Amino acid sequence: MSVQFKHIMLMVKDIPATVKFYSEGLGLKVITSSPGWAELDANGTTIALHAASENGQSGSSPILSFHVDDVYATIATLEEGGAILEGNVREPSFGKVAAMRTPDGSIISLLQPNAVKASSY
Repeated sequence: MSVQFKHIMLMVKDIPATVKFYSEGLGLKVITSSPGWAELDANGTTIALHAASENGQSGSSPILSFHVDDVYATIATLEEGGAILEGNVREPSFGKVAAMRTPDGSIISLLQPNAVKASSY
């Protein structure tokens, strides 16, 4: 099984304000920014900002995101280790995405990118 650590993700309510905070306050380079998603370069580590829904939680712990070869096989392996799938596997245009709660309660994100758009997220 091939796994690649991709980025640290924060759920935030206001992407533009958060981008401004990190880029102007800490001098982080903005890689990409839109109303629902932004990425900042923290000296080689990507901090991804994901828009929290109106009822969604923001300011919670970071989400560790991983690219995987097979999201379903990875889910099965992690469930054997005590993780729980949060919701359903989603299939947006860029691949298959799943959120899992680790045995200690943290959330991790798994993405099996489509071959064509592997670098989108």
